[in-house]
Amino acid sequence: MTEGTYEYECMRAELLGIDKPSLEEFEEKMKLRKEVEEEEQITQQMQEVDLQDEQTQGVSGKMDELNNILSITQQRINKFKVACGSLTSLLKMRPSTPSGGNPSDEAANESSSNTINDALDALDTMKDVQKASDATIAKSAASDLSQKMTSQMDKLDSLLYKADNASYSMKQQTDQMRKMTK
Repeated sequence: MTEGTYEYECMRAELLGIDKPSLEEFEEKMKLRKEVEEEEQITQQMQEVDLQDEQTQGVSGKMDELNNILSITQQRINKFKVACGSLTSLLKMRPSTPSGGNPSDEAANESSSNTINDALDALDTMKDVQKASDATIAKSAASDLSQKMTSQMDKLDSLLYKADNASYSMKQQTDQMRKMTK
């Protein structure tokens, strides 16, 4: 006999020495129990959706920050191109400088090299952030209630657009940095 059946409750009442419940009482009790379980389940689902909504907002903020960083990086790349041209043309201008030459020239070369290395490191970090963001988006899309589904789908579409934009910008900037170093 399984727990929760009328026969089980009757047998339990006999063993405890109490009156057997009527079928109507048992059905009413089971109906109330199911309603309570459904309410608890709905409450739990609502909490999960709220948590996912908060996570989506956090990811959206991070994607906005990433896109802002990429815009700033692109502006710096463009300024560097305007100021110095390509890295090879910058190095071609000073090939006859002896190794014990002007210390300010060596410092300028080191600072431009450090700038490029910092930019490449920043791009690698941005790629890692994007991968983490993609994983979070996939997890948040797994289970939503139907009444919040439409609004969350719009947010997810926006996040996907931002992630695609960030990915495209990172690829373009990486290609530009490679061209500058050639």
